[in-house]
Amino acid sequence: MSDIFNFILVMVSLVLAIGVTHLVNGVASLIRLRGRIRLEPLTLMWAASLFLVAAIYWWSLWDLRGAQWRFHHFFYLLLAPTLLHVAASLLVSAEPAARHDDMLAEFERIRVPFMIVMCTFSVLVAYDGWIVGAERLWTPYRPVQLWTIGLYAVGAAVGRVAAQRAIAALVLTTYIVAGFFFRFMPGAFGS
Repeated sequence: MSDIFNFILVMVSLVLAIGVTHLVNGVASLIRLRGRIRLEPLTLMWAASLFLVAAIYWWSLWDLRGAQWRFHHFFYLLLAPTLLHVAASLLVSAEPAARHDDMLAEFERIRVPFMIVMCTFSVLVAYDGWIVGAERLWTPYRPVQLWTIGLYAVGAAVGRVAAQRAIAALVLTTYIVAGFFFRFMPGAFGS
């Protein structure tokens, strides 16, 4: 492992950690307010998915350790954790004053931007290894990535609550299966 990879990983990890911290604080705030608001399973499923995808993303960075790093690669790599932070900020607020009593209505208000951010995140991470020169264009994990991109696109287009719950459950299940059966060890797809 090169020193430059360690150097790059520190900044990417910090940005990712800030987003995860926001997510965890937001969920804790929701739990604290549970008597005043009705907790919505849809929001909680998405929060669990974001937490899991953040862990999978960080775990997958090991695949990029052999890349020949340049600033544009580093900048590209920073976009994904930044988008995860944006998604977490859209999904849950750490400030009770910014919260609404109806979590379902609030989710519907942020649904399209949230799905677009997560779709963009998924596209970025699907091709990060190829862009930095650490993997081929097609990997064994690509169908899983394309599946999640499709789910986010459908989530942006379809507003029915039942469909949103099904999409959230499918995404969460996909991340659980992907994390435990596809990316079970660092470097599962890298060199």
